[in-house]
Amino acid sequence: MDAQTAAPGWLERVRDSARRIVSRHLEFNFASVAPHVPRGARVLDLGAWNGRLGMLLRDRLGCAVTNCDVEDHDESDLPFVRFDGRSLPMSSGSFDVVTVLYVLHHAADDLAILREARRALRPGGRVVVAEDMVETLWQRVVTVGFHVLLLLFTGMGWSGRFRRLKAWHTRFAEAGLEVETMVELGPHMGLPGWPRNVVLVLRAAETARRL
Repeated sequence: MDAQTAAPGWLERVRDSARRIVSRHLEFNFASVAPHVPRGARVLDLGAWNGRLGMLLRDRLGCAVTNCDVEDHDESDLPFVRFDGRSLPMSSGSFDVVTVLYVLHHAADDLAILREARRALRPGGRVVVAEDMVETLWQRVVTVGFHVLLLLFTGMGWSGRFRRLKAWHTRFAEAGLEVETMVELGPHMGLPGWPRNVVLVLRAAETARRL
């Protein structure tokens, strides 16, 4: 069999593998946030990318989801809002939950995003953040190395910072948010050698709630 006839089979295996990874990634993200999203909640998926997480939240939890991102790669049938990376074009107190999954280290101004996420929350609402962990030197090497590969193969770089958990807590406080729950997820999708992830569920800080 020559290379020309072998290539289609090889390409199809690559495509199948890519589809499985995309599906596994989506299910991993859903499983990460679902415990923190009340059934029927109004949800803003900030940094929604293709919008498929929002569809799972709608279909499985009955949520009313709005997708939001700086670029329009939306593949869903959900409402989509484009924003400039700093100011959300929606009213204050519009959502029960704002999800911010693996977005903050890509953002040039993560503090502005966190403040806007808090502004978008109704009283008693929650911001659900997922980030890569860099608590140790090895975790930082793995995380940065993974994102270098991501940049090379997809063009998706990062404009923000990978922070240790203590630094994230400080950053959240600057935005008027405090950590209510933290869940370490282990390696992304359970794959050895991938960045370790953490979910942080945030609420408006006491001082912010009194303002």
